Amino acid sequence: MGSFSSKAAKTAAGAAQRQFPKTASPPNPASTSMVPPPPGPTVYPKQPHANSVRDDKAINRDAADPDFARSLRSLGPVTPSPTFSNSSVFNSAQQNTSGYPQPQMFPSAATNPALQILDARNRLTDAAEAEFSEMGRRGFQGKQFLDVVLIRQALMMRDEKGMADTEIEKNLGLKNGVVARLGRKGTIGDVAVEGAFGG
Repeated sequence: MGSFSSKAAKTAAGAAQRQFPKTASPPNPASTSMVPPPPGPTVYPKQPHANSVRDDKAINRDAADPDFARSLRSLGPVTPSPTFSNSSVFNSAQQNTSGYPQPQMFPSAATNPALQILDARNRLTDAAEAEFSEMGRRGFQGKQFLDVVLIRQALMMRDEKGMADTEIEKNLGLKNGVVARLGRKGTIGDVAVEGAFGG
């Protein structure tokens, strides 16, 4: 029984296999009687324009003109336009010949608020990572970077239970003075909203 079904599967697979012709088919007579495509665009050779040909006579005439030469001398050397690219080699000290201070295009890194924020963020991130790596080691003075859960616990201990700051810091493993930085009682507190978060 198994051998019969296998033979049927083999014959069906052989019949389904695609077969390609061994030689090219003869050209179709209908395709040879087609109308030839229209000719492409006509290309004309370029002729030189009057502007592209150098007119030495006009150049020599301008050079010999004393009025033109005097006006060029009165203009003096040309100062280039300033560029504000970081890769520019233009010297801004040469540009400022008026004696008045020139406004800067971009604020310096020391006065740029966006860069100051990013710098402070990087410093805090580095300090938090250093604190986390020191946690649990001998000489660790306690946490100063708190998450929401620790802040809530410290506030509940201080405001509801009336515990002293030093006692809260000792119980929660906080650095000395961290609870005082949360502010006086009433400055920051734990607020529960009815119906919030399914509660």
